[in-house]
Amino acid sequence: MKKIFLLIVLCTGVLFNAQKLKLGDFKLITYDVEPSNNIKIYSYSKIDKQGILSVYLKRSRDEVYYKYQLTEDEIEKINQLSSKKMKDFVVKKQLDKNQGYAGNRNYITFQVGGKKDKLCFINPFMDAGFNNIINLLKDKIYKQDDLAKSADFTIDFESAKKEIITQDEIDNYLPQKQLPPPPMKVVK
Repeated sequence: MKKIFLLIVLCTGVLFNAQKLKLGDFKLITYDVEPSNNIKIYSYSKIDKQGILSVYLKRSRDEVYYKYQLTEDEIEKINQLSSKKMKDFVVKKQLDKNQGYAGNRNYITFQVGGKKDKLCFINPFMDAGFNNIINLLKDKIYKQDDLAKSADFTIDFESAKKEIITQDEIDNYLPQKQLPPPPMKVVK
């Protein structure tokens, strides 16, 4: 009887001490700004307090939705984003000389203690610890596991686009898509 009671107490303790996401209303969106200043969303992900990652992907041929349960270790790492303001993870605001950027932009937003934090960013401008967390999330987002396919979830794309446009104007140092210039030929 004591063993059963001990097992119940242990299991209850594990359930109550399970890692919960400290970040409320968490969203990570991959987007591009088209020439007409229209925002095109390629992925939209959100995480709830229980660590369920809901993913929308706009693929070339269709749209698809997934749901993944994050592990306690993954939630713990994501919670590290609450350690400082998003702008404090930015380590530079311009590309190196002769460097181009052809990737998409990202928008991240969440709340900590009732305060909303948000940022438009590209990985080359961010601190290594931040990039590790974002790469962990992107590995899940782009995994495209058929077993994790889910029904769609409600996304207010117009509201998301307005948020991105506003933040993109604030974080106005992000480069336009461009390839690096070709190497100069030496003429002899």
